[in-house]
Amino acid sequence: MTTTTRNELNNTFSAEQAAIIERMNMLSAELVVSLTENKNLSRALSMTDSELVKLMFETQLERVSEMSPREKRRIAHLNDGAIRFAERLNVLGGTCRASRAAEILGVKRQTINNRLKANRLLAVKTGGESRFPLFQFDGNKLVVGVEEILHLLGDISPVTKTSFLTAMYFFDNEPTLSVIDALKQYGSSGKHMDEIRRQAKLFGYQVAH
Repeated sequence: MTTTTRNELNNTFSAEQAAIIERMNMLSAELVVSLTENKNLSRALSMTDSELVKLMFETQLERVSEMSPREKRRIAHLNDGAIRFAERLNVLGGTCRASRAAEILGVKRQTINNRLKANRLLAVKTGGESRFPLFQFDGNKLVVGVEEILHLLGDISPVTKTSFLTAMYFFDNEPTLSVIDALKQYGSSGKHMDEIRRQAKLFGYQVAH
């Protein structure tokens, strides 16, 4: 990128945004040098964006950290898990900010915060910000039964709640039917909801203890 092109591009951003972009450009250049020295450059070219971000994170960690190899592996494992979780949320429909969740439900932003604190709405932390998985919404309301199930699950982590809703299968005659799909298909009455309630109580208790 030429200096002229960079200046034209920076003019479309605020001073703070341009400063961060320039800092990231410098950091990226340093990381590319490290990737070259470690003979990882060719491998990086064939990676997805998520895989490349993970590799750059691990490379930067290696450059600046005095942590033991074991601790570095642990952090890299956590980072890998976070990337896989973010990718799964995208497959499930993505997420939205609190302001958008308020628009969907037709309530004030404070109501969203109150429901979140009361375990009646699901949000996950992404980059320090609460993001609301869209799979829990049905039009301009929550999927019927979601609020009750979240409340029954209690104070377990949002990641675990997400797993319960989207990756748990409790129905013998419908082995590929997840909790969220069962709620969308059958609603909050009948044998499906009875089983989901039972499993949510057990799950919340077991994880908490």
